[in-house]
Amino acid sequence: MKKPSQQDILKENIKALNEAVKWLERSYKICSEYDIAQLSAKGMDAFEGLTSRFARANDILFNKVYRSIVYIENGENLPWIDVIFYFEKKQVIDKAEDARLLKELRNDIVHEYAITDLTELFEEVLRYTPVLLQYAEKARKEAEKVNEKLER
Repeated sequence: MKKPSQQDILKENIKALNEAVKWLERSYKICSEYDIAQLSAKGMDAFEGLTSRFARANDILFNKVYRSIVYIENGENLPWIDVIFYFEKKQVIDKAEDARLLKELRNDIVHEYAITDLTELFEEVLRYTPVLLQYAEKARKEAEKVNEKLER
């Protein structure tokens, strides 16, 4: 069995990101129409879907796509914070602080750290979903550049 190349891995990671983003956008559109202060059971289900999809897209972007690009360009795995600063320097992400907040929000969702008020969590996810989607789009463009370089 042939071991996949780093370029193949990046392409698969981008494919996974595209799929995750598609579903995240769908959930975001649905949840944007709800009044968070007065969620019905249906609304609560919608927000549960949004938070789950937010966490999944976040994981794919930060743990797979970003790391794949850094590995291809630098030949090594870097610590998470160094990956973030690398992409901030390349202007793929606007601010390392925003990336840190996205990651913390993902951790709050997945590990349910001290979540006493779901309303606050849902508001944060609604606020940061556009940032995550923007970072995903910029990552796709960066991956295209990397693939173009490799194919030359």
